Amino acid sequence: MSTSDLQPSKIIIGGERFQIQTDLSAEELQEIITYIEMKMQEHLTPSLRAEPRKQLILMAMEIAADLFQTRKQVAELERTQERIAQTADHLADMLSSDVEAPTDAQARASSSKDPLEAAQAFLSPQ
Repeated sequence: MSTSDLQPSKIIIGGERFQIQTDLSAEELQEIITYIEMKMQEHLTPSLRAEPRKQLILMAMEIAADLFQTRKQVAELERTQERIAQTADHLADMLSSDVEAPTDAQARASSSKDPLEAAQAFLSPQ
């Protein structure tokens, strides 16, 4: 993000007006504002005996915990995706090195109605 991509925006969060610079679309910005407002409603209640500053810190900690959990999930998905890609590459290598033209018996077996028989005929040594 370069500073030339930033656009000034006026927003209101918790009754406070802010002027910010952002490269987010209006929809993305509104989604973030709505999320923060929801979290503020959960955490900033007069019935709690903690002062508002402490309530805001607790809210920030919950948001940070959500962020870190999401980062862990993304990292795990990336590791899973990498394992899948490696497995697919390995299988493709195996197929490309082991594929031979089918014999007549294998061709007949592969055209039979039972896929298990076709697989067994293809895999059986000739």
